[in-house]
Amino acid sequence: MNWTKRGPGPLAVVLIALASVAGVGCTTSEGDVDKAGGSGEPVVLRMASVYGDLGDLPAIRHFVDRVEELSDGELRIEVADGWGGSAVDAEEQVVRDVSTGEVDLGWAGTRVFDRVGVTTFQALTAPLLVDSYALENAVIESGITEQMMDGLDAAGVVGLGVLADGLRKPIGVNGPLVGPADWQGVSIGTAPSNGQVDAIRALGATPELARVGSEHDESLEEGTIQGFEFNLYNYGRDPSLQRRAPYATANVNLWPLMDVLLANPNRLADLTDEQRGWLEEAAQEAAALSADEMANRDATVLGDICHSGARFAEASTADLAALEKAFAPVYAKLQQDPQTQAFIKQIQALKESTPPGPGLSIPAQCTGKAQVPDNPGPAGTGTAPAFLNGTYRWEITLAEAEAADQVDPEDTYPIIDTIVLEDGALEGGSYGDAGGTYTVKGDRIEFYSIESDYTTTVTFERDEEGNLHLTPVPPIDPGDAFMCCSQVWMKIG
Repeated sequence: MNWTKRGPGPLAVVLIALASVAGVGCTTSEGDVDKAGGSGEPVVLRMASVYGDLGDLPAIRHFVDRVEELSDGELRIEVADGWGGSAVDAEEQVVRDVSTGEVDLGWAGTRVFDRVGVTTFQALTAPLLVDSYALENAVIESGITEQMMDGLDAAGVVGLGVLADGLRKPIGVNGPLVGPADWQGVSIGTAPSNGQVDAIRALGATPELARVGSEHDESLEEGTIQGFEFNLYNYGRDPSLQRRAPYATANVNLWPLMDVLLANPNRLADLTDEQRGWLEEAAQEAAALSADEMANRDATVLGDICHSGARFAEASTADLAALEKAFAPVYAKLQQDPQTQAFIKQIQALKESTPPGPGLSIPAQCTGKAQVPDNPGPAGTGTAPAFLNGTYRWEITLAEAEAADQVDPEDTYPIIDTIVLEDGALEGGSYGDAGGTYTVKGDRIEFYSIESDYTTTVTFERDEEGNLHLTPVPPIDPGDAFMCCSQVWMKIG
């Protein structure tokens, strides 16, 4: 992507307008430090993120890290994880809180902006339009997303960049969702988005708004939803989710999730030109690499999805044509907005000239009917061999955490973790006060935390003393992999 040929971006244009009205002197989180510099202390900007961490958001993580690298530590971003708690409208809260200045930066999916008065991103949620990572990248490179960010004025925020994220596929509980007939009368879990809700209703299904996580899991257990739209990588991270909803449609990408990096305009006006330049450059780099990063991640989880028992289906040519016909009223509604109509036409033109790249290579054994227990439950409902019963301990020093770039300023080193495994139940370690469960399949252990409703998978070897040598199975958060698998679990009882 050749960014150097562009004129002033939307950030520069907004800041020119703000220069005469905005003051200086905003403080960092470390006290009264002028954000424009001069104190010798680093400038710290707080960024709201609805996730627990940025492990599943590599492009946003790149943006955060790159700002510090470009500035040699003079400008830093402090991520406020879990913003909005478990609220359905958590991403909308991020937009509102960036607008009011409660937080300096944030990110939100393009899908939610039609709920906060911004209509310029609607074309990105048009069903079956942006259906490949190559096209996501082409849309970003073309400058379309920069034009779309102009509409953020309506929400009182400034856009720094739009990043590619995972393509959303239909996931089914009782069978694959391929043609419109499979959607009829089905309740579908989806993120808050007027566009996505309209598309799901157009297929004869009932949209159920919920954040993916514990609410989705509860809805699946209670049978109140029979499917959802989700990206493949995060679906592959959770074996318990795959057991509850084991059917993924390989060749249907409903729409992309694309993420907008947001900033409070007054905070930006407080910064120097150089500091704003670091933010803009980091955002452009993150956008440029984001689509390839997502495509590579999807390919890494296929084996684990199959191993967990999920199965892939393919929509036929007739199915795809029927889906497009069913979505015609959605397009008619979207194209009532002239700007959205123009963006759709631009993206359609890009689509004609952009090869989609290779599709998913699904092994034959990963198709057909899923073998699902009557009550799948969490990971711990499988086998739990008695030879693993015991108490294990391991230690992580500050030097080891620094070498792995996994130092947590809230931790006291050395960290000493102790965990008890007994007949499928676990206590201690970093799994939370509620403990968890575990199950063994061959050389794999799946650990399930009750408190966080989260599953991690490792392979293991057991030495003569009964100590466990663990290797993380991707996808797994780097911090979890380090805390769980970087040390030998020494059996002490």
